[in-house]
Amino acid sequence: MLEPLVLYMDAFWCSPWDATVHVALREKGLSFHTSISMMGPGVGVGEAMLERTYTGTAPVLQHGSFWVAESLAIVEYLDEAYPPPQWPGILPDDVRDRARARQLLSWLRASLEPLRRERPIEAILYRTRVVPPPLSPAAAKVAERLVRVAERLGAGPSGCLLGGRFGAVDVEMAFALMRLVWAGAPVPGAVAAYATAVWDRPSVREFVDHPRPPYAPPSS
Repeated sequence: MLEPLVLYMDAFWCSPWDATVHVALREKGLSFHTSISMMGPGVGVGEAMLERTYTGTAPVLQHGSFWVAESLAIVEYLDEAYPPPQWPGILPDDVRDRARARQLLSWLRASLEPLRRERPIEAILYRTRVVPPPLSPAAAKVAERLVRVAERLGAGPSGCLLGGRFGAVDVEMAFALMRLVWAGAPVPGAVAAYATAVWDRPSVREFVDHPRPPYAPPSS
């Protein structure tokens, strides 16, 4: 598995799904390069990526001659191609915790649209200082459910939800929760401490602090 690894991602470094894969590669200690040459704002990937990955959905990982798209598929591939204990796992080892991680990652992708729309991650990563308007009833309901799930999973200052080890779930949960923490929402102290602990982790911080173009892309 010594073939070169290349991560194709959004030029604005604003996608939580890009962040998940970028952090996974860092946490596993793998050498890789990033490329935005075939990416564009709001368009996923180019025709060449579509041909190689079949679905053409970003982010995209190239491992030698093999190409795979979608962050969850990439994370699972990395854990199988570079398994513990030689390389740190980014998904839990326990089969039930691993199933729970997949459940949560799928849920975070599919169920947060109102919150994503009203609390765009770009505002956080570009450090926008404008006070956002109150959440709509639909987004407030999503936010309440998100916080409740984090609490039930034992979110706290350890920055780890499953199996006592930092992983992909923590990256995406923290990105979701920071939409509330950044806006000054009344988030329980333990949940805010969890999101902050993940946000301050070196592998996450590298993504958060990466230089970006001097304007924010459309919200997504």
